[in-house]
Formats: sequence, C-alpha cells, structure tokens
Amino acid sequence: MEAKNSGPGADSQLIAIGLLDYSERNPIKPGKYSAKRIFSGERAQITEIAFDAGVELADHMARTPILVTVVDGEVEFRVDGETHLMTIGGSIFVEANVMHAVYAAKRARITVTFLSA
Repeated sequence: MEAKNSGPGADSQLIAIGLLDYSERNPIKPGKYSAKRIFSGERAQITEIAFDAGVELADHMARTPILVTVVDGEVEFRVDGETHLMTIGGSIFVEANVMHAVYAAKRARITVTFLSA
C-alpha cells in the first residue's frame, strides 16, 4: 500500500493501516536490509527499512534531524557511544549529522522520519 491522500486538498496522507502494509510494500531481502521511501512531504520524509536477521546498517549520519521508530522486531541502535535495545514502538530522536548505526539480530522493521532542518 502506498501512502494515500485522505482528505480534501491533501491535508493528510495515510501511511499504513497496519503492519501488513509494511511487509507487502517492502519485503525483507535475505541477508540484507532494504530501504523504501513511503512518504515525501514538504516538512518530512519517511523511509522504511526492513532488516533480515544478523544485518547491520553501519555507522552513518543524516543531513537532517531524524525520528526512528521500531515497527516490528527489535534493533540495537548505537548513538553517542551508547547502544539502545529498542523493541516494537520504541523511538529515538537523533539530531542532524550525528553518527549512528542499527543492528538487527532478528528480522526487524523501522521507520525513519527525516524532519525539516
């Protein structure tokens, strides 16, 4: 399911009704992670990342502040020298240009909301 306009003048967009929407539009790829942009607006963009078990998204940084939320499974999120074990519903805010990494011991999905700077 793609994000859909839900009101007159596109004042809102439905991102997902439930977990099945995520798994259908961005299947987990064996031995990899898969990133897919699921929303793009003036003030924010949302990317979903699906991780196979044992996969890491190595140290990197975003050019804008981000809000990361675990949609399924659990991940180890490293930032500022700390590792946070995050489960479904867990969220973390990271300022722009801050190094961070994500590791999924088991299959997992996260959303990354890129906020306007």
